[in-house]
Amino acid sequence: MGGMLMKFDRDVQATVSPGALIEAETEISPDSTVGPGAWIRFGTAVNASVVAGGVFIGFRCRIEAAHIVSGCQIASLAHIGKQGGASVRVEAGAWIGARAVIDPGVRIGPGAVVAAGAHVTTDVPPDAIVVGRPARHLRYREVFEDGAPDFSAIVARVRARKDANHKPVPTGWTAAGGGVLDADLSGGPRVDLGAGVIAMGRADGPSRRGGLRVASDVRIGTLSVLEASDGISIGAGTEIGPETLVVSSGHDLTRRSLPWRGGPVSIGEGVRIGAGATLVGPCVLGDGAEVAPGAVVVGDVPARHTTSGVLERKSS
Repeated sequence: MGGMLMKFDRDVQATVSPGALIEAETEISPDSTVGPGAWIRFGTAVNASVVAGGVFIGFRCRIEAAHIVSGCQIASLAHIGKQGGASVRVEAGAWIGARAVIDPGVRIGPGAVVAAGAHVTTDVPPDAIVVGRPARHLRYREVFEDGAPDFSAIVARVRARKDANHKPVPTGWTAAGGGVLDADLSGGPRVDLGAGVIAMGRADGPSRRGGLRVASDVRIGTLSVLEASDGISIGAGTEIGPETLVVSSGHDLTRRSLPWRGGPVSIGEGVRIGAGATLVGPCVLGDGAEVAPGAVVVGDVPARHTTSGVLERKSS
């Protein structure tokens, strides 16, 4: 994974504003526009779409035939719209969770929240929270009006890094390459990172717990994404299937600004996580737990317990 993977202020046939931060392996079609202050992460594709200024888009998203209004934030592996389909509109200050799917022609209202793994087939009202497959209305946000989302300070910190997406692999680890290693990595030995793995999260980020801590004899499948901004720990002998997404943070939905909120993920020993699963912290997976392929886990999984489908966090 050697070499600088991040490119700044890239112009794609005069469609990308100079102030945008566009990471490598990102595809932006000539019929798309990206506004100033937008941040689009590694591996995302934007086709026939408008991305306004001040929009965040995570890793390996697909944005097609969509208009994303300023202040929206879109988590990794989200898929919005369809090439050639009716246009999707995501209004100001909306949050689209990890691996969410939004069908063509849908309008996401201002301040609305689409939960991780949700599949949205109909319009979402302003400040509504929707969950599930297909998405259903859960409740409305009760919001403290503290201003629009603003991640400009984080962008400035990323720009200042001299080793962006270029962290070394610890002794005893193997990495097939083709992804991004922008995390503090520790542990091992005998840790195998498959091709295209993305890992991010550092102790000098928003949380001192940031980073990926891995015990021995762990395998992480191809094209997996590990967002360890508040820390991900993985126990010995665990196997993580391909295209798994693990996210150790979220947002405070009670504030209009959607400030970052930590959610560490602890994965025990001998855990098996199936291909395409999604884990959103805070959560703890006990020793010997199993997560079925494609499951969405937003809560704890007891030791030696198997979970499938969508596991929703219990209300406190």
